[in-house]
Amino acid sequence: VVELALSIGRFSAEQNSGSEIFSPASIMGVINLLLLGAGGNTRTELFRALKVDEMNNKEYHTTAANMIKNLLSRNPKALDQLQWKSETCTVEEDYSDEEVDQPTTPKSTILHIANGLFTQQNLPVSSKYMRIANQLYQASSSKVNFQDPISSAATINKWAYQATKGKIQEITSGSFSPNTNMVIASSLYFKAFWKKEFLPKITKPKEFFPEGQGRPSVLVDMMVLIECLPYHYERSMGLRMIGLPYSDNSTTMYVLMPQNSTRDKIRNLQNQLTATKIDTMISQMKLRTSTVSFPRMQLTSSTNLERSFRRLGVKSIFNSRTSDLQTMLESSSPNKERLFVSQISHKVNLSVDEQGTEGAAVTMTLIDRASSAVYFKANEPFLIYVRHDPTRLPLFYGAVFDPRG
Repeated sequence: VVELALSIGRFSAEQNSGSEIFSPASIMGVINLLLLGAGGNTRTELFRALKVDEMNNKEYHTTAANMIKNLLSRNPKALDQLQWKSETCTVEEDYSDEEVDQPTTPKSTILHIANGLFTQQNLPVSSKYMRIANQLYQASSSKVNFQDPISSAATINKWAYQATKGKIQEITSGSFSPNTNMVIASSLYFKAFWKKEFLPKITKPKEFFPEGQGRPSVLVDMMVLIECLPYHYERSMGLRMIGLPYSDNSTTMYVLMPQNSTRDKIRNLQNQLTATKIDTMISQMKLRTSTVSFPRMQLTSSTNLERSFRRLGVKSIFNSRTSDLQTMLESSSPNKERLFVSQISHKVNLSVDEQGTEGAAVTMTLIDRASSAVYFKANEPFLIYVRHDPTRLPLFYGAVFDPRG
C-alpha cells in the first residue's frame, strides 16, 4: 500500500497545485472491490498495481479485510514497536510565573471509510459479489441511470454525504460519458486530536512560501507546539522529518521537509522515497525536545484516479473490449456486454488545527525560553504522511504547497 501511495503521489503531481492530498487506505479499498470481481489480465494488472504477487481470492481478501478491521479497531495489533514511543524526554517549562491553563484534549478519533458501487440500472449485478463486498469491505450498491446525469450525480452525492455524516457533500459533478455503466466512489473522512495540543494563543498570521524562500509568500495561521516529539534527520537526502502524534496513540502525522524546501525539491523527494525508506526513517526516529511552527490547514482534494491507475499499468478495466469484471455480473445474465469502469472518484477532507484548546493561555516568551533541541518551522513546501503505526497503513499522503487549500 505504501508503494501504491508513493506512485500515485508522483503521478498526481500538478504544475501549480496548492496541495495534493489523497488517502492510500481508501484507494486500496477501491482496488479490493475491483479485485473481488476481476479475472484474467484485469486481475493481473490490479495485483501489479499493488506490487504484490498474485494469490487466490480467499487468501488475499481475507488478509485485506483483516487489515482494514485492525485499522478501524480501538485496540489494533501492532506489526512492530516503534522505539520512540517508549522513550522519554523533558520540556523546560519556564513560564515566568505566568499561570497557564492546560487544555483538555478529547480522546476520540473519527475515521469514516466508505465505498460505493453505482451501476447502470439494466446491468444485473451479482448478488453473491455484492454480499461478499459488503461483508468484507462494507460496500453498498445502487442502480442509477447514467443517461440522466443530474439524477445519477444526486444519488452518488447523497451516498457520499450519508457515508461521511455530512462531511463530504459532493464527490461528482455528473460529467459522465454516454457509455458510462459503472462508477466506483471512495470516501474517507478523518478527524483526530493531537496527543499534545498546539498553543492557541500563539497562533498568528505568518508568511508561508509556496515556492520556497525568496519567492512570493502568502499569509497563513501558524500554530506553535513545544513538546517531546519524534525526529529524524536523513543526512543523505538533506531531509528533516518530525512526527506529530494523535491522542489515540496509534496514528501519527509525519512531516517531511527538505532543507530550504521548494516545489522542485518536493518533487525530487517524491521520486526518491520508497516504502522501505519511509519505514526505516520512522524506525530511526528519536524523541527530541522540539519547537514546531506548523500551519493551520483545511485541505479538500477531489480526484479522478483514472490517469494514476493507467500509469500504474491498470488499463484493461477502462475499455469495454478488454475489461474482465464479469464476476460482478450474474452468470445467468443474457446481457453479453462487458462491464468496465469509466470513472473512479476519490475525495478527501483533512482538517489540521489546534483542536480542543479553548481556555488555554500562554505568551510568546514561552517560545523564546523553551530549551529545544529541534526547531521545525514548516513555512515552506512539505510532505505529510499520516500513518496508522500499528498496521503501517498510510491514511493520507501528499504534498502541501499552500496550506490555505
